[in-house]
Amino acid sequence: MKQMLSCTFVLALAVSAAAQEKEKTTVKTTTTTVESGVDLLSSMNGETFNMVDATPLETHAVDLRFAFRWETENEPANRGDSNDDFVIQPTIVWGCCPNVEVSVSTPVWVGDSGEIPGQDEGNADTYFGLLWKLTDQQDYWPALALGSSLRTPTGDNSNGVDWELRLALTNEYDSGIRSHLNFFGITANHDNYEDLRHFQYGAVVGMDGPLCNDGAVRWVFDYMYRMGAREGGGGKNIAEAGWQWQIDDSNKLGMSVQVGLDHAEDETANMGAALTYAYTLKY
Repeated sequence: MKQMLSCTFVLALAVSAAAQEKEKTTVKTTTTTVESGVDLLSSMNGETFNMVDATPLETHAVDLRFAFRWETENEPANRGDSNDDFVIQPTIVWGCCPNVEVSVSTPVWVGDSGEIPGQDEGNADTYFGLLWKLTDQQDYWPALALGSSLRTPTGDNSNGVDWELRLALTNEYDSGIRSHLNFFGITANHDNYEDLRHFQYGAVVGMDGPLCNDGAVRWVFDYMYRMGAREGGGGKNIAEAGWQWQIDDSNKLGMSVQVGLDHAEDETANMGAALTYAYTLKY
């Protein structure tokens, strides 16, 4: 009798366990990868915006970019009797392989700011840039990229080599708005200033978002803090606002306006503006 009761109890437990196992629901956790299709005119060599977008140029594409910039009351703009700095900057950006872009550019000061004898060091130096996206956005973890820029002394009376390393984070939201965070460090090795600060650092925070339903036109805003180029000097604080228009698959246009927030002498521009046109070739 006891054996029968024991067998009945064990059987009941087995049936109960089987029923509970059948009722269990398996929960799987999935991670959504977000890959942005927006590429701002903000490569490591700088065109329109101070912040660097963690999205590199698409693979098998080449951007031919031409930028025009204007700044007033800053170094090197306030050399001699000139209070304005006009810069033209041709740039080539190449999406050489997935998640990697390389670039080369040559900023050239024009007008009085580029023609003062003995004070135009660095005019027409060549800059080489690299942007490598390490990860796409994972749910709400931002896309992560490393950028590098190297200045080589190919310009007038130029010397030394400067190098910048930058960490760029970009997060895209359901609304189409994106947030950006950059941290960068610079090692400067030229001798244009006797009191040159050889190590400089800074950060940029910014956002961009659609101005129309198809997202072809986007607004852009960023704020940059950067250590001054001279020992004992303060930092640069610059706010920037602008827009970018993806006209079609081959043409895009960007414009920004900058305002210096501290007006540090020989360091921060009082005002500035930039306009960049880019033509994209695909192969």
